[in-house]
Order: sequence, then structure tokens, then C-alpha cells
Amino acid sequence: MSVSVAHGGAPRGWLEFSANLNPCGTPAAVRDAVARASYGAYADLDPRTAELRLAKDAGVGADQVVLTAGATEALRVAVASAPAGDALVLGPTYGEYGRLVALRGGATSEIRAGAPAFVPQAERFASALSSGRWSLAFVCDPNNPTGQKLAPDALRAVLAALPARTRLVIDQSFGPFASGSMAAGDLVAGGNVVLVRSLTKLLAAPGLRAGYAVAATALSAELRAFRDPWSPGAHACAAAEHASWRIGSDAQRAVAAWRARLARALAVQGLSAVPSEAPFLLVNAGPAAEPIVRALAARAIAVRWCASFGLPDHLRIAVRPPDEQDVLIAALAALRSELGW
Repeated sequence: MSVSVAHGGAPRGWLEFSANLNPCGTPAAVRDAVARASYGAYADLDPRTAELRLAKDAGVGADQVVLTAGATEALRVAVASAPAGDALVLGPTYGEYGRLVALRGGATSEIRAGAPAFVPQAERFASALSSGRWSLAFVCDPNNPTGQKLAPDALRAVLAALPARTRLVIDQSFGPFASGSMAAGDLVAGGNVVLVRSLTKLLAAPGLRAGYAVAATALSAELRAFRDPWSPGAHACAAAEHASWRIGSDAQRAVAAWRARLARALAVQGLSAVPSEAPFLLVNAGPAAEPIVRALAARAIAVRWCASFGLPDHLRIAVRPPDEQDVLIAALAALRSELGW
């Protein structure tokens, strides 16, 4: 069985630590809405009710939200509707940004944080951004795969440096799991900023393909024009009508506690994790990283090898509930002497 899945995701029945889904699972209201969803008419694909709910939830105007088939489509329309050209990326980060830019003939430059702490280089990024040479810029906040989050002051500095000709895409797919986020309306007030949000991750429901973009009214109209016809399915629309970008305080505390527990257990196994505000940890495994991925796969346990992020010595390990963590840690303990990290 191959383990080289481009964006993570384990075969059915595996223990899944490679995909960064909400470890608290799908909210009951969303499960019920999906179960009740009708899909026998095109009217069932109308995203407007869901967009109105998500706009109210985000505290923005009714026309400032565009429902999409996952964050993937939101990213695509954000790029496709912008003038073609080169892009600046705050990295190391998700490779889809560069792929979408390359499809339109552009090149991507990266302002890259370094090991071991991977502190985001926001000041350098803002300085490079201010040159005005970029058509697009991308910030993932909290970042994938490091889990690092920009401080509000750092994000404000990036917004202040943004030239009029540059569209800034802020990928907030893991935002609900972090603290101290700026209000959506403040982030998009400048007019050329797109927030991308993944309901797939938040609702722990990758099969729904639900996400959305938040932008100023005029820019939202441009994004909507580039969205595929009927792209969010009826079940995605139904889920989004009952979704919120916020997670409850109990769930947020549970994820933080499980993340800390996982970091401690990994450290006992000689695997150090980068401090994270996301539902995953970036772990330095040295030369053993790829062998660990393959040995765990032989045990039907999936973790993400980070070579595609330019980090071949690192693994990204999702935060999962304690009982699943215990199975992973037991497998790592058994492998440690065999692989010698």
C-alpha cells in the first residue's frame, strides 16, 4: 500500500495521524443536517442560506462570504481572479499556493523560517511585500506544517505593507484552534485581502468538501464569478448552514490538552515538537523521518512525512484523542531501537 499521498490522508481503516481534522469530531447538529439534506433538485445546491449564516458568524456583510467546495476551491478562485504574476509566500508552508501560481505562469518566492523553532519571519515578509513586485502573497495562519501563529501586531504590519496591486490570501484553515485572532472584518477592510477557511478541517468531515472565502464586497463578487457552477454539494450546503467558525471553549481546551500530551509523549521517544497552535505538531525525526513513516504504515498508522514542505527530516503528526495517541506512541517505542533515532 502506497504511503505517498500528496496532501495526507490514510487508507480507510488506518489510524489517521496524517490529516489535520478536528480531533473532537463532527458536531451533532452538522451530522443531523447532513442526514436530512435533500439532493434531488438544483435548489438544494443554493449556497445563499449558508453564506448568510457564515457571514453573520464572521461579523461581516451579507455579501462578503463565498461558499466553496473546500478551502481548495477558495484558494483556486482567489488566485484565478487575481492578475497573473509572481507570488510571495511566508514559509515553509502548504505547497498548493505555489502550484496554483505556477499554473498561471507565475513564480513563487519564499520568506522561510528556519529550524528548530520555525519562528515566522513576518518582518522580512512585510519588507519584501512592500516592494510592490508581487501579484499575490500568501500567509497560512496558523501555519501548515509548523503550527506557528502570527502575533496580531505582526499581521497588522503585513497588512500595512500590502501594496494596492498585491492580493493577500490568508489561509485560516486552522484558525479556530488558535487564540487571539483578529476579526475577519478588520482583516479584509483594505479591499484586497481574501480569508480562506476550511470547514472540512473544523467539522472533521473531509468528504463534505466545504469551505469558504471572506473578502470585501467587491472582491467577493469577483471570487463568486470564478467559482464553478454548483460547486458545493447539497450536503456541504446543509453542513455550512449549521456550522460556526468558532469551537466551544471545552473543545478548545481539549485540543490544547491533547496537543500538550502528545508533545510530551513524543519527547520521551526522542522526538522534539515545534510549539503549535494548530491541531498538529511538526516533529524533528532527523534521518529516521521517512523510515518512521514507512514502518508505521506497515502497522496501518499514517503520519505525514514533510519532504514536500522541504523538510525531509520532519514529520507532521495530527493531534488525536488519548487512546489513539497511546497506540501511536507504543508503535514508536517499539520502532525506536530498530530504526535508531
